[in-house]
Amino acid sequence: MKHLFSAVAVSLLCLQAAHAQTTEYGFFNHLGVGVSIGTGGLGFDVAAPVTDWAAVRAGMSMSPGAKYSADVDIDVDSKSITTDQLKIEGKLNINDYKLLLDLYPFRSGFHLTAGAFYGPRKFISLYNAEPFLAKEDWGTAGVKIGEYRLTSDENGNVEANIEVKDLKPYVGLGFGRAIPKKGRVGVSCDFGVKLWGTPGVYTWAEDNFGNREYKELTKEGVNEEDFNDAFDIMSRITFYPVLNIRICGRIF
Repeated sequence: MKHLFSAVAVSLLCLQAAHAQTTEYGFFNHLGVGVSIGTGGLGFDVAAPVTDWAAVRAGMSMSPGAKYSADVDIDVDSKSITTDQLKIEGKLNINDYKLLLDLYPFRSGFHLTAGAFYGPRKFISLYNAEPFLAKEDWGTAGVKIGEYRLTSDENGNVEANIEVKDLKPYVGLGFGRAIPKKGRVGVSCDFGVKLWGTPGVYTWAEDNFGNREYKELTKEGVNEEDFNDAFDIMSRITFYPVLNIRICGRIF
């Protein structure tokens, strides 16, 4: 009897192991979650299979605390200010929602991915890292760049933003399943691009009538050697490379 019980227990364990190794994927019959990190920032998503050949992922990605600073030469439009340099700080704004479809053409971990990211148009925000205007000049004086007069806000700050499309199509490939096929936990990676169009630089500047408006700066309008190369490079960067490592788990 003891040997019979042992044989039954071993058989059950073998059946359970076999079932774990042959997980079948149907139409939304499983659910997985994943966390990722890479050039796309920190990400979180949920995933479900469509068939054994495809899976969908929905989630979001963000870039907490990604900042840098630099000193730039400026022409301050104020008699009370004599500085010709301004310390600026830049912040990376990745805060996108995503909806992706993974296709597994060989029913292995290799996958092709298509989908889209949706989020704020402001990809990079540039602003003065410290006060540079006297309080009486707040909201009136600012910085002159080429033919533009970048006016400050009511707190004496000047801001410029590099903007892209809010809806960014995505194409890529990768390795690993969105939902682990063997076991509960898996690792996958993605290589792809967000197609965000031609970036533009936008800021609050005065129009011909002295009114403050949010407008795009152009290379012709700025027409300064220090900025020309930046405009040329930016005009060619119509996509954003994505390289992510993702740790995922199957809930059921």
